[in-house]
Amino acid sequence: ILDELEKVLDQVETELQRRNEETPENGHQPWLCGEFFSLADVSLAVTLHRLKFIGLARRSWGNGKRPNLEAYYDRVLKRQTFHKVLGHVNNILISAVLPTAFRVAKKRAPKVFGTTLLAGFLAGIAYFAFMCARKRFANLLLSIRGRQSYL
Repeated sequence: ILDELEKVLDQVETELQRRNEETPENGHQPWLCGEFFSLADVSLAVTLHRLKFIGLARRSWGNGKRPNLEAYYDRVLKRQTFHKVLGHVNNILISAVLPTAFRVAKKRAPKVFGTTLLAGFLAGIAYFAFMCARKRFANLLLSIRGRQSYL
């Protein structure tokens, strides 16, 4: 799979190089399919972001290996819309652990709710029994002390 990925990234690098050569020197670097950010750019940006997330960015395009792809990804990262949608994905807790935890909690919600309700009910009964026993014990001690003072 990584060999195929390398071939695809080579093709993207070649296309970005061609686009850069075709673009006049007006300061605007083109996106994958032209001047405007397209669905192809969205797809490539998400793919590159996931590759970075799993630690393959340096191997795939970092350290000058594919300079056009590296510059492209840097431009993608500067887009405000990108940060709104995928800016938090680099946090492994948010992107991997929490969705799984929510999915498990949702799937097991009736069991969790029932167990919590039962535990709360039993704790309430235990507290009530403790308070009754404490009151009886206190009354017993008072009655014993009262008898001792008359002896």
